[in-house]
Amino acid sequence: MTSARKPLDLAVALGGGHGVARSLAALTHLASEVTAVVTVADDGGSSGRLRRDLGGLPPGDLRMALTALAGRSRLAELLGHRFARGELAGHSLGNLVLTALVEQHDGDVIAALDELAVWLEVPGRVLPCTTEPLSLHATCAEGRVVGQAAITRTSGLERLRIEPADPTATPEAVAAITRAELLVIGPGSLYTSVLPNLLVPGIHRAVTETSAPVVFVANLREQPGETEGMSLVDHLDVLAAHVPGLYLDALVVHAGPPPGGPGHPLRTDGPGLDDRVGRLVHADLKDEHDGHEPAALAGALRTLLAD
Repeated sequence: MTSARKPLDLAVALGGGHGVARSLAALTHLASEVTAVVTVADDGGSSGRLRRDLGGLPPGDLRMALTALAGRSRLAELLGHRFARGELAGHSLGNLVLTALVEQHDGDVIAALDELAVWLEVPGRVLPCTTEPLSLHATCAEGRVVGQAAITRTSGLERLRIEPADPTATPEAVAAITRAELLVIGPGSLYTSVLPNLLVPGIHRAVTETSAPVVFVANLREQPGETEGMSLVDHLDVLAAHVPGLYLDALVVHAGPPPGGPGHPLRTDGPGLDDRVGRLVHADLKDEHDGHEPAALAGALRTLLAD
């Protein structure tokens, strides 16, 4: 692995939502350039409304990744503003701005994201895993569950698939994964943030063929509904079942005070954990808001790279 004394040229984080935002913030401490590869299956909240009203990709996870890379800038803070009343209630300003930029670029979401990245002065790029909007379909004991928002609320999930089943992977995302010196998956919602990226055939192929170390960052807690009652071993088994050929060089696991908030702390002491990954790294990753602390996560990744 690359020495930690020299910054990486490129690190890639794959996921969606708040989880990938934490990984991106951590990777800015380690790499000169950081690229996010982000899911495009969101159909709830502001993103879902814009997707239904105007078509195109849901902007929320893409916007969140950009503002995470931007750090604590006033513009990033402003783009995160969410309207509380009137017809705009529930919409974030950043979602509206990104949607407007896509229209101004004649539907070219990559050009829109790159322009917003310039405004935010981010050290890298944010890319959708595919430029085709995805729909999630899952099965559980009760039958079929359709849509990201519904799947998030469902426990006992058995299998996930995407529609369309064979979308074209974003070429720039594939190129970034191929060129990366470090690939970080997670943390984040297993079925609705992590897997949708890896189910895109071109992304699946790039991740399983990359020469970069692949690191999975475990969640701090079970997610009520989606991963309720699941241990870390269960997470890894679901990942292996959905992404054949994926090898995890390392797994970063929280070891410290248990997080509060909704959901039980994720059980990380299941049998066979060592057999599923190349290396285990334990670190106190929790911040004061019960999320992953980017500086602590950067320290754990730095330890891996140093070895």
